[in-house]
Amino acid sequence: MLRTTRRTVAVLLFALTTLSACTRQAATPPTPGIASPEPPVAAAADPQADLVVVVGERVALDDIQDPDSLGGGYRARYRVLERFHGRQEGPMVDFEFYQHLGEPHLLGFSHALLFLRRDGDRLSEVAHYPVFAARGGGWAGCAPASEMEARRRKDRARAVPGVFAGEATYTEWVAPNPSAYPAEHFRISENRIRCLTGTPAQELYALNKHILETGVGPNSLTPEQVEAITVPVVQPAAPAQQPDEG
Repeated sequence: MLRTTRRTVAVLLFALTTLSACTRQAATPPTPGIASPEPPVAAAADPQADLVVVVGERVALDDIQDPDSLGGGYRARYRVLERFHGRQEGPMVDFEFYQHLGEPHLLGFSHALLFLRRDGDRLSEVAHYPVFAARGGGWAGCAPASEMEARRRKDRARAVPGVFAGEATYTEWVAPNPSAYPAEHFRISENRIRCLTGTPAQELYALNKHILETGVGPNSLTPEQVEAITVPVVQPAAPAQQPDEG
């Protein structure tokens, strides 16, 4: 009986000692000067990581046969000749684009400055410029052919003569209106457009860097363009005050 009692007392003392140790450990404050480890922070996503800007030479261009779409889809392959933005992924770029009316504009010239956006495992075209070999190396595009583009390039990316290494000519599949192409910059012969002045591709890339953030093509309105073409609202004149009588 005594042995059993002693054994019971020993078990109780052991349990109390263990509980006291756990309580002290839980109540022990963190050691001053030693910061608790923080969970790793994920790296911020690069908003420009999915953009690719290159000068390319057309290798293939085919329509996309998709019975579930409205048509107008194309798939193109270009050989990369100069890269302005985007990680290196080999000598070719493959991308898709849509043009529902007429022949694809990209068929009118062999080389283009391409702005492409990654969409999953595919690239889609955002914008393009026809470009031609420039004097001294590199590439150059033509003068702006639309009033909107001309306003965007009024103070930068100007087209000047003597830029191209040879003849810079491309085709429009719809016969162009000669009045839309200033004579100082273009010569029109049926569907063929010859560029007399040009702008280095590097300047066209710099002009359109907003595409890297927004994905909006160069033909979209900027705030400056909206202000330039908006007719100011004329506020009605305040009614004249009547003179006090008496």
